[in-house]
Amino acid sequence: MTEALPLRRADDLRRSEQFVIYAVMLIASLAYNYSFILVDYVRPFLIRDAGMTLQQTALLYSVQAAGVIIGSFVMPSLVARYGSKAALVACSLILSACTFANEAMVGFWPWGVTRFIIGIALPGCYIASITMLANVFPPRLRGRLLSVNMAMFSVSLMTFGFLGSILGDNGWRTLVRIAAILPLAVALATLLFLPDDRRFQVYGNDETSAESNSERGAWREMLKGRRARITIACIVIAGLNFSAYQFYSGFITTYLLNVRGFSEEMIGVIVAVDGVGTLAGTVIWGIVADRYGRKYNLLGFVLAAICVAGFLIAPSWMPLLIAVELLYAIGLACTNCWAAYFAELFPVRLRPMGTSLFHGGHVISMFAPLAVTAVAAHAPLAFGMAFAPLSFLAAALIWSRLPETLRTGRRYKGFAPE
Repeated sequence: MTEALPLRRADDLRRSEQFVIYAVMLIASLAYNYSFILVDYVRPFLIRDAGMTLQQTALLYSVQAAGVIIGSFVMPSLVARYGSKAALVACSLILSACTFANEAMVGFWPWGVTRFIIGIALPGCYIASITMLANVFPPRLRGRLLSVNMAMFSVSLMTFGFLGSILGDNGWRTLVRIAAILPLAVALATLLFLPDDRRFQVYGNDETSAESNSERGAWREMLKGRRARITIACIVIAGLNFSAYQFYSGFITTYLLNVRGFSEEMIGVIVAVDGVGTLAGTVIWGIVADRYGRKYNLLGFVLAAICVAGFLIAPSWMPLLIAVELLYAIGLACTNCWAAYFAELFPVRLRPMGTSLFHGGHVISMFAPLAVTAVAAHAPLAFGMAFAPLSFLAAALIWSRLPETLRTGRRYKGFAPE
């Protein structure tokens, strides 16, 4: 019998290796976020060109969210068993195939089936990439590095806004094609350049990579003792965040087009402003999270709540709306530290489960679009969108009761994940 090779230490990775790992993970995050928000941007065009109703486009999000919920609880065990690399390749290929099908077959039922499958695969991409990054980078860098990784959400928004303003009325099909090509590129890059993180001695919540990555956690451990309270709280605040996003951002293009009477080009500008704001917020909140602690970022929810209320009552003066939307987007980016935070709340063997709680929040948010359309049938659309500030404030309150994980943070009180 041959002796197993010793585990390589994550803190022995060369700078060039770290750069390649991080670059591939950034592309993976871009593909994941672009695919995730595709329906939100093309919603008015599916209504116009594919004959879908507003309620059907809202149902597409709920169907995708149902898939995300399933994937959130299935994928962590697969990532733990087969490793981040294999999971990322498989899930990326699924995203690509289903999105090519979206381009080929435009209709409610083909989109509903494929968005459900995409929903199952999306958490696999997220969990695999975040788990790998948390394993191979130390806590002092995680807040900023994982925030920038999460900021690919901003880049995807900017891409939608930029391309939408250039391509005009009929360009949405090109946006769908790009959503299919990106994960295909991720699968290829992962196969060629990423190592298998199961063969590493990884970082815990200390600055040295002294933790074994050979143990496999189980969901039952997440629901024992103190961990049960933390697990439920993470799901709830993630759900409130997703709900708030859907109440407001999920309908912003429809609101601007049908209520405010803006052109497609002006809608593209607003969407691009969202991308710029969340990108700037990523830098701001990443620094805050690594310097002062992860919990200080909850102030972003308060800012977002104020800005949503302000946008809905503001006059249709473009400079004012852009300024308010920019501040809203900056506040929204506060959750980018959750990639690090949710991983640090649990021991290494449970990191795939911890990171999946971000998507577990879709249990709460999957009906948010349907709630808005139900309200909009009897009242102005803005009334349903106004539920967003309440969700943001409730999430901030619950977040304030969770422990601080950064050991150099101002509010750290000796928390240990075991």
